[in-house]
Amino acid sequence: MQDHVLGDYKILKSIGEGTLGAVVLAEHRFIKKQYVLKILPKELSQDRNFITRFEEQVAKLALLDHPHIVRIHNISFAEGSYFLVSDCVVDSIGETTNLAQYMSGRKERLKEEELIHVLSQIADALDYAHTKGQVAHQALKLNNVLIGKGNPGMEVFLSDLGLAKIISPGKIISRNFLATAEALGALPVEKENDQAYSPYPVESDKLDKLSLSFLQSYAFLAPEQKRFESVGMQVDSFAFGVLVYYLISGVFPEGKFQLPSEIAPEYALDWDTLVSDCLAHDPTRRPSQLKKLFEQTRPVQPVFTPRPQPEASREEPGGVESVKAAVVEQSPQPAPVPVMAYSKPTAAPALERRVVVETKDITEATPPAITPPQDKHYSEKLSSMLHRDPVVTEYQPEVQEARNIAPIETEMVVVRGGDFFRGSNQGNRDEMPRHLITLDSFAMDVHPVTNEQFVRFLDFMGGEKDPNYNDLIRLKDSRITRSSGRTSIESGYAKHPVVGVTWYGAVAYAKWVGKRLPSEAEWEIAARGRLDESLFPTGESIEKSQANFFSSDTTTVMSYAPNGYGLYDMVGNVYEWCQDWYGYNYYETSAQEPVNPRGPIQGVYRVLRGGCWKSLKEDMRSSHRHRNNPGTVNSTYGFRCATDAR
Repeated sequence: MQDHVLGDYKILKSIGEGTLGAVVLAEHRFIKKQYVLKILPKELSQDRNFITRFEEQVAKLALLDHPHIVRIHNISFAEGSYFLVSDCVVDSIGETTNLAQYMSGRKERLKEEELIHVLSQIADALDYAHTKGQVAHQALKLNNVLIGKGNPGMEVFLSDLGLAKIISPGKIISRNFLATAEALGALPVEKENDQAYSPYPVESDKLDKLSLSFLQSYAFLAPEQKRFESVGMQVDSFAFGVLVYYLISGVFPEGKFQLPSEIAPEYALDWDTLVSDCLAHDPTRRPSQLKKLFEQTRPVQPVFTPRPQPEASREEPGGVESVKAAVVEQSPQPAPVPVMAYSKPTAAPALERRVVVETKDITEATPPAITPPQDKHYSEKLSSMLHRDPVVTEYQPEVQEARNIAPIETEMVVVRGGDFFRGSNQGNRDEMPRHLITLDSFAMDVHPVTNEQFVRFLDFMGGEKDPNYNDLIRLKDSRITRSSGRTSIESGYAKHPVVGVTWYGAVAYAKWVGKRLPSEAEWEIAARGRLDESLFPTGESIEKSQANFFSSDTTTVMSYAPNGYGLYDMVGNVYEWCQDWYGYNYYETSAQEPVNPRGPIQGVYRVLRGGCWKSLKEDMRSSHRHRNNPGTVNSTYGFRCATDAR
């Protein structure tokens, strides 16, 4: 469906299949904003009863205004299909990520503060929908919790809220079965006027992913939904309990499951009671206000068992105490030895020895027991400490212990803001049209980041992964090695630009040094070096003596003359990552929105600019565009940093 026009929207790419059908990313043709469209299947669009329910429900959902609920804008009709228009939610690096994808990338359990931070947002959104909108989600699951731009902490949004009510649970389950079979290519085939099983084998990795997706949808359904009974707000409480348990354990609760306290003993709050209450089989016993659960959930208190006190001695006649002590010494019991089949067990030897010692009468008076003085202030302090109410603090991201590693600074050049021309009418189709844009002032590093600079960053990070477990660099594609936990650079390459860096690695480094990646527009204007009318930064042509291209390796940075802004290696040596998503027709959009263009809001590829040491002369043009997946590594990919300037 890519590049297909649906009404006023141009479809950019498919996102997946949702409760109501296909989900796509689209851009409004006139206002040039991006939205998510949920396109109803043809059979539903032709059902007048369904459309009536759909319009009534959406009208109610459009009134919901909560910071953690995805906003619905309107419904439209085109080409025989109805579709729902809603906001596009992206995370801090511009990716569309749901909670299932986020958790699959983690290698450790959420910290309790993180867990509370995420769940309190979801609970608050559900309570708002239940009380203000009188709407139940009815399809809460990991895929319907989207990750947004959180500062501080992780921000989440509920999507598809209330849409499941329009379709019966039976149709939802049957549609999930059908979608799974279609994706696997396992639908029955016509054979001699009859249907038979598909003869094509199903790929095991695809089967595992789709079965997990289907099981996720089924696991979050409350018992009354699985029986196709009428449901209320309590189904969201059940799904919330499943969500809590999954975030703690990594699995769905089935049968007699382990309690959270057994899985995560480091957690302080009583998650056992919270999960058990939410997963109650009887809907009337489930909590109705989910946000209050965090206020009512108390820390698990340790159980103190008082030590038995010895009996007070009895006074013998005559005022003399007679003390009799019985000492019992018992040897430890050995571990049980398994008995082989048909063998005759032998009698165990006596292991218990009893010794009774009787003391003589003691004529001296027994000293009185020492009683510690009663300190009222101390007792009050101890009581308040043991019985205080839990305090739930707002989640703050973990601050790692600062390593005493300072970055190697790079000199920067300021490009003053103004009007500039970008693009070319003589280049590739994605460079057209040449048009005028307006940029604010910005500053750019005079050369790409070098190996010696990036090695310090890796030492600071302590590895090659970012906090979201994305690769920063692939060492085998770079000139950096790691041995026994220590990094080193191949001899002679310290001043060469770093290569093998992913887009994530470039973003993380820029953030570490307090900068950012340049936008594609900033990069192109900086590369032109004030020669707006020329094809190359050097004029109408470029020679190998002016840039490193069509060669055998990278060269030391600043080996060639700078451009008109004083920037080195803007073309050649290494491709440079930019902040923007790549859009094939984005220059048409940029011509209509010319002020500080920042690229599409979503996409598949990130922009790379400038050509590299392997490139041909044509790739050295200032307007030449390249792109790749943000996690891709290559021995020709590097970057430089930029920042705002005033």
